[in-house]
Amino acid sequence: MSATLNATALLGTFAATTSASELSPDVATKAAICLLDSLGLALAARHEPTAAAARAMSAEVLPGPRTARIWASGKHAALSEAVLANGIAVHAHFQDDTDHDSWTHPGSLIAPVAVSLGETLDAPLRTVLTALTVGYSTLKWLGAGEVVARGLIGRGVRTSPTFGTIGAAAAAAAALGLDPPRSTSAVAIAACTTGGTLEPVRCGSDEWRVQNGRAAQGGLVAAELAARGVQGAPDALEGPKGLLRSLAGLDRTPEQWQRGPDVATMIGIMAKPFATLGDNMSAVLAAHMLHRDGIDLSQVKRITVTIWEPYTQYPGTSFKGPFTRTVQTQASTAFAVAAMLRYGRLDYEMGVEHRQDREIMALVGKTIVEPDAVGTHLDATVELEMENGARLRRTAREAPKVLVFQDEARATEVFDSRLAGTGIPAGEGASLAAEVFASARSGGSMPVRRLLDRLTRSQRDAIK
Repeated sequence: MSATLNATALLGTFAATTSASELSPDVATKAAICLLDSLGLALAARHEPTAAAARAMSAEVLPGPRTARIWASGKHAALSEAVLANGIAVHAHFQDDTDHDSWTHPGSLIAPVAVSLGETLDAPLRTVLTALTVGYSTLKWLGAGEVVARGLIGRGVRTSPTFGTIGAAAAAAAALGLDPPRSTSAVAIAACTTGGTLEPVRCGSDEWRVQNGRAAQGGLVAAELAARGVQGAPDALEGPKGLLRSLAGLDRTPEQWQRGPDVATMIGIMAKPFATLGDNMSAVLAAHMLHRDGIDLSQVKRITVTIWEPYTQYPGTSFKGPFTRTVQTQASTAFAVAAMLRYGRLDYEMGVEHRQDREIMALVGKTIVEPDAVGTHLDATVELEMENGARLRRTAREAPKVLVFQDEARATEVFDSRLAGTGIPAGEGASLAAEVFASARSGGSMPVRRLLDRLTRSQRDAIK
């Protein structure tokens, strides 16, 4: 890409040129892992009230042009409505994957656009995986090694929906095969129509789920408008009134924006094995290791959690109750650690069914969270001081790496488990995952509609 291009044009050109390129086997496999993660999460969250409300708002239509499936029901809706409903569903349990540099959850932002657009275009899997990779890589690039992400967060702007509209537009541009000028307009339109605040996460209300669904939908709309000749602002990202200055409060274009995104950064995407803020994940992994040690929690005098300092400053992480809303438990570092210590699991139902659990609350009351100014986002420790003076300590680094950086086997296990939780027979998800991975390795010729057809049939058979 030419060094004379500004950041907005660099991003648009990246989306256009990558759409015509072949993914390396490791990137294609990682994209398939992320795809299965998103599909499984959408089905697992089918009963969550916000996801159910989004489905209820969508008018069912017959399959046809500009229609796509709502994954949790298998029913067709208008393309943009399907993207909205699927985005909300993927994000509904707060367990969609994480990109650290941009502080975003790419699965709910990118997969709904890539898959639903791929379905309506009757595209092969390789088109969807390429669009996914473009979207994910765009998000990481936008975060600029946290520089722009932290700028947004510091002003109360939530990164996922703000970067997400742009990432989704880049993914849609790639799927549509837009040329560089139109791809550039797609990301520009998205950058000028994006945003979302952190207030829902801070207070524990529900619209944070809607933010990501709307971002996915907004990215689709931006790309489709650009495809029809609508022009976006040439300096949408870095102009005097562009996103960088207006939303992130930064006057200098970050060094990372001097060159285009790198698809290889897809490899660093982190799965979320537990339903909690990504900020809490390392602490929960350390607590998971302590739970496996079989400790008598009645003898715990004090719990000291040490996590990366920026995580202690994120809205909601320091909250210790009373917990009246599920998302308050998911944001709270103390609750997440206490629940893992007590039950050895941390799924969405934990916050629904146990937010007033006396044993969890007793542990929350004993918990102190301390900021770590030296470590990284992957570092955390949980130390238990026992009544007899003994100290038991575990770190996140001791947990199996595959929990966060999934391989094919782990992704298949998780996908099969999520589908089995919806009533689909155990093994059906594993069979479907095997077909996806085989296609990804051999060029991705599998029609994406076949994947969705199998998923829909499995759901219908489970209901009978």
